[in-house]
Amino acid sequence: MIRHCFRLMVIAALSVLITACASAPEQSLYEEIGGHKTLNTIYGVAITRIYTDPVIGHYFKGVPKKHLRDQLVLQTCELIGGPCEYDGKTMLESHTGLNIKEREFYILVEYVQGAMRDVGLTYQQENRILKLLAPIKYETVYLKESVYLYVLYTLNKADTLTF
Repeated sequence: MIRHCFRLMVIAALSVLITACASAPEQSLYEEIGGHKTLNTIYGVAITRIYTDPVIGHYFKGVPKKHLRDQLVLQTCELIGGPCEYDGKTMLESHTGLNIKEREFYILVEYVQGAMRDVGLTYQQENRILKLLAPIKYETVYLKESVYLYVLYTLNKADTLTF
């Protein structure tokens, strides 16, 4: 009889554990990496390096570091499942006319990736974040004024933009 009661208790306990595990909400990437504090540190480190880089630093002259960091934190926070809503300029608005080259874009990516490593993110976490940020490349590299005007024209004619 005692064995039977013990088995029933074990089965009941396992059922509760399985149900609890199945209903536990999945942690967002934002929460997994440590949230706002971690993103703020990543971009603080990266921006310090970016602003002093001889190849890409000139693009940021006149842009306050704190403003850029805050915007990057908000944008990334939203992309990786955080509670933030990015309400800054679009990447097209910010980068049109700068004629940023692909090589220059990747220099910036290397600084951000290096900062991720410096704060202790795993390679898997880095890659998941970079995968979500990757489409930004097409909104920043080699943008000339005519491309921007065409995109605006197209957006005004349709609700969605397709390529």
